[in-house]
Amino acid sequence: MSFMSGNQRAGVRYQGGFTLIEALIAFVILSVGLLGIVSLQAMAKTSQHLALQHTRAVTLADAIVERIRVNPAGMAVYNIGTGSPVGVAPSSEPNPDCRSAACTPDQLAAHDLWAWEQALLGAGAKVGSENTSGLIAPRGCIVFVPAPDRDRTGQLSVIIQWRGLQQSYDAVQGGETVCGGDAAGTDEYRRQVVTNTYVVDEEEF
Repeated sequence: MSFMSGNQRAGVRYQGGFTLIEALIAFVILSVGLLGIVSLQAMAKTSQHLALQHTRAVTLADAIVERIRVNPAGMAVYNIGTGSPVGVAPSSEPNPDCRSAACTPDQLAAHDLWAWEQALLGAGAKVGSENTSGLIAPRGCIVFVPAPDRDRTGQLSVIIQWRGLQQSYDAVQGGETVCGGDAAGTDEYRRQVVTNTYVVDEEEF
């Protein structure tokens, strides 16, 4: 029959307690690691959303540029400037519907602007009454500066602005063009895409 000394029993108790502490430390480290992974996933999702919105804005800017190139005779209607951006207050479809009826250049331009506004708002994809594929709080502006002695040939700028998910910095700084909304440098959620090109109406030459 053997007996354990007091020192031996104390050693056994110490070893059991140390194992529990190790388990608690491992749990804390694992929890911190999981929280880090969750944070990274949230950041990745935000970055992915921003990239998607930027790509969509570029695509929509290119789309209206091509519509203007097809119909330069309607330039006076396309040239809405920066004071009345599309997307702020959704408008109703103009009459006639140029997809199924013959239209004048100005009527076609008005219908193109309406269709562009619908695309900015994402009206093509809805869940219930909510648009799901558009930009967040979009605004679209078109600025045309005619060349000397020309009315429909010159510099064309398409500006699309929308609201980002996170506050960072204003995409429009001092001296840059604001497409509606707050003054330049004051809206830290604002994002922007600007497409500059040159439009030629061959009938003017």
